[in-house]
Amino acid sequence: MNKTAIVIAFVAALSIPGGFLLAQQAKENPRPEELNVPGEIETYSGGKAPATNYLYPDNSTKSESQLTKKENAVGQLKKGLNLKQTKLMKYSQYLQNKKQRGGDIIENLQIHPNRLVWVSEIDAPEGLEVPQKNGNPAKFRKSEIIIVTDAETGTQLSTDIIEQI
Repeated sequence: MNKTAIVIAFVAALSIPGGFLLAQQAKENPRPEELNVPGEIETYSGGKAPATNYLYPDNSTKSESQLTKKENAVGQLKKGLNLKQTKLMKYSQYLQNKKQRGGDIIENLQIHPNRLVWVSEIDAPEGLEVPQKNGNPAKFRKSEIIIVTDAETGTQLSTDIIEQI
């Protein structure tokens, strides 16, 4: 039986274009030992998030009294900015709302879709200047700022600036 398996593998290697060459390269360049450690294969299909250990796991069962206060989600606003509203929602709801507004969706896979976040909408009717690393500020005309803050830790997770025309 063992000889049969070797013969089948040899025939398969010859029948695939370049197969013999690949088998030869595998002998010369063996797989690093650390890659041979078994691990879990994660799939991401059907709109469900992968089964991982999230940096920000699901906390949707926590009550509002166990979370940071809504007032702490934004902090002190600069002059000329007006807080429109702050809502508690799941991270997946924030992404869905962002998509409906026409924004690009860049999902942070460290955040569980059911993680509770504070989403604050801030109006900048006179525009906004955002400092850049190169020293030149980015200037926005009349804008809306969306700040996403983790409702449990108070960590700011995302900031979107939407310039209104």
